[in-house]
Amino acid sequence: MGPGGPSGAGAARAVPGALSYDLPGGAGAMVLVPALVFTASWAGWFASADGWGRNWDRATSSGPVFFVFDSLRSWVQYQTQVLGFHSGLEDYHPYMSEPWSWPLLLRPVSFHYPTDLPASACGGGQCSQAVLGVGTPALWYAAALALLGLIAWYVSSRDWRAGAALLGFAAGWLPWFYYAIADNRTMYLFYMIPVVPFMVLALVLMAGLALGKQDAPAPRRAAGAAVVGAFALVVLINFWWLHPVLTAETITHAQWWARMLMSSWVTAAPK
Repeated sequence: MGPGGPSGAGAARAVPGALSYDLPGGAGAMVLVPALVFTASWAGWFASADGWGRNWDRATSSGPVFFVFDSLRSWVQYQTQVLGFHSGLEDYHPYMSEPWSWPLLLRPVSFHYPTDLPASACGGGQCSQAVLGVGTPALWYAAALALLGLIAWYVSSRDWRAGAALLGFAAGWLPWFYYAIADNRTMYLFYMIPVVPFMVLALVLMAGLALGKQDAPAPRRAAGAAVVGAFALVVLINFWWLHPVLTAETITHAQWWARMLMSSWVTAAPK
C-alpha cells in the first residue's frame, strides 16, 4: 500500500490503530467488566451490617452519600487486609501444595469431612461425607496434554488462537512459581481456578483440530466427531463419579475411598 494506505484490518498504522480500536474494548473487557463483576459479588456483604469488617470505617457524618463512602472504605480496607495476610503467609498447612503440582491434581483441599456420622446415615457401616476441592481428572489431564499440543501448534504456525490460550494460562499459573520459590508462600490447588477457562479453551482448540476442517472428507469429520464426543462423555462420567465427594453426599466409606484416586488426596502432606 502507498503512504497513508491501510496496513492491516482497516488501520493506516498498526500502533495508533490498536490504541484507538483495540485498547478501549480490551480495557473494558479485561479491566472494567471484571472489576464490576468482582465488586457485585460482594453485594451481600454491602447489604448486611454483620459482615466481617463491614463497619471498619465508622464516620460521624450521616446521609446516604457518607454511607456509600464509608462502605467502600471498609471494603477496600478488607481487600487490603486479605492481600497483606496472604502475601506474608508461610505457615504449614496439611493441604498446601506447590504450583508445579497443580495441573496434576496431586494435592486437593479437603473442605469438609465429619468424623461423627452415625451408621444409619448410609444404611449401615462406616459412613463418609466429604467436600473435596478437586478438578475432574479426565478434563485436567487432557487439558495438560492439550496445552502441550498448543505449544507445538504455536511454534509451528504462530497461530494467534493457540498463543492467546497459552498466554492466558501462563499469566494465571507461572507467577505462582516465584512466590513458591522466593517467598515460600503457603498455597493451594484452588489458586488454579482462574486459569481453568484457558484449560478448557485449550481442549476446545484441540478438539477443533481433531474434528478437521469444514471441507474435510466426511469420514474424516465423522472420526473426529466420534473422538471428541467420546472424550466429552468420559469427562461427564468422571464428574458424575466424583460428584458425591464434591457435594457432601453421604455415602459408605468404601464408596468414598474408591473415589480417592491418589493416596495424596487423603494422606497428610510432609512438613
